Amino acid sequence: MTTKYDAVIIGAGHNGLVCAFYLAQAGLKVRIVERRDVVGGAAVTEEFHPGFRNSVASYTVSLLQPKVIADMRLHDHGYRVIERPISNFLPQEDGGYLKLGGGLERTQAEFRKFSQHDADVLPVYYDALEGVAEVLRDLALKSPPNVGEGLRTLLAGASQGWGMAKLPLEAKRDILDLFTKSATSFLGSWFESEAVKAAFGFDAVVGNYASPDTPGSAYVLLHHVFGEVNGKKGAWGHSVGGMGTITQ
Repeated sequence: MTTKYDAVIIGAGHNGLVCAFYLAQAGLKVRIVERRDVVGGAAVTEEFHPGFRNSVASYTVSLLQPKVIADMRLHDHGYRVIERPISNFLPQEDGGYLKLGGGLERTQAEFRKFSQHDADVLPVYYDALEGVAEVLRDLALKSPPNVGEGLRTLLAGASQGWGMAKLPLEAKRDILDLFTKSATSFLGSWFESEAVKAAFGFDAVVGNYASPDTPGSAYVLLHHVFGEVNGKKGAWGHSVGGMGTITQ
């Protein structure tokens, strides 16, 4: 290859594609190399049987940054997401079940089948996670300080830390708990019903390759309220046509 590039990105997954877009927007000459014959990485839709297509890896949308959607004009290229009416479904041995999703009131009604306390504390729990998520959403769009770039960069980093320092004491405790505790311990400090804790606990292990008893696994609970769909924070949905429609 004799052509010179300013940047070479290995892997045409969704992160690589977004990275290439912004580098190109900044005026750099970019090359992406991919070993497969299809781009998208984990965000792909493929035919698994003649006439049948499916999202074969990632399957729901929420963490796709709204700024990225707007900058890449994904809606102009057919991007459309349908929100999930139900997030989790937990069958019980006695034939009962617990559904998560469908709005706060519906979820509270489900929780009341198992615990009035858990139904009452649910909005407080959601508010606590949302308070931490809002801080992290802001930080996610900022570059971390580079100590080699001088005092100005360090001061900018200090201002980011100041934003977290101004949080109420309860929010600081929530951040500490979410980043250090296991999901089992964190959920146990909020809820009493094993069914409720199990339903939320699923969110802490999916795609995580760790036990809910693992220290730090509580963060994944926050991970599930961090994103948004169609302007609704904490919502998840399915991309019409499968995940591959996003990367295509």
